Amino acid sequence: MLYDTHCHPNLAKNKDWEKIINNFLEENPEGFLNIIWTDLEKSKNVVKLSKKFERIFSSIWIHPCDVYGLNVENTINSLEKILIKENSPIIPFLKGDENNKIVAIWEIGLDYYWEKDKKEEQKKFFIAQIKLAKKYNLPIIIHNRDSKDDVLKILKQMNFKNFIFHCFSENLEYAQKLLDFSPECKISFSGIVTFKNAQEIQETAKKIPLKNILVETDSPYLTPTPFRWKQENEPSFTKYVLEKIIELRNEDSKEIKKQIFENSLEIFWIKKEK
Repeated sequence: MLYDTHCHPNLAKNKDWEKIINNFLEENPEGFLNIIWTDLEKSKNVVKLSKKFERIFSSIWIHPCDVYGLNVENTINSLEKILIKENSPIIPFLKGDENNKIVAIWEIGLDYYWEKDKKEEQKKFFIAQIKLAKKYNLPIIIHNRDSKDDVLKILKQMNFKNFIFHCFSENLEYAQKLLDFSPECKISFSGIVTFKNAQEIQETAKKIPLKNILVETDSPYLTPTPFRWKQENEPSFTKYVLEKIIELRNEDSKEIKKQIFENSLEIFWIKKEK
């Protein structure tokens, strides 16, 4: 039972993306992937791909570094058309509806590392996509880089609690602020948690409630130990992220695996198989 909640197989340089997907599914016949494409137009492609595989789902999005020069209203209308076309005709979307292959609005948020001078434009798109997620009853997957205070401020302003904090790279104090605001939110750990110098992230993975944890690769980036600097990351390496969390925590390994897998199904409203 393994769910890579965040991967980009289409961005791999060394392997064909179909082989990457098949590698994961062969190793994890009961596993799931949530594939994220790279822009609005290509989001349509990943939806088609997810319909070919029962255990693959997709998210659509406008990344904070890609908002410049875009019209907010026109862009949100384009996202909404994809949702209406590809998901269930029942709005807002219902929990467990097997027609829904788009399971989140991703990767939205703020990035002040690459784009320090265009914060207000990013905020407008972040807020607009939160509104879209509210309308369709979808979670959001949050991208944060050097912007944690504004991210939390906007979440509180919008009173939006249905979110995943992707590739968590902050500390336990900030994680607790997220949990105080949204006790059911999910905090997703990537290969960074396996790095030797990631003590604050490891402390967070060790101490927050197990019910709030997800795992991801963010592949082809952030290859976990033991393959860091040696191989391009891929979804099958999710197991190393999970193994590190098991090493850090006190619960039984079977309990950790089961709970994290169920957390993933829960946040994306995927029916649990009997």
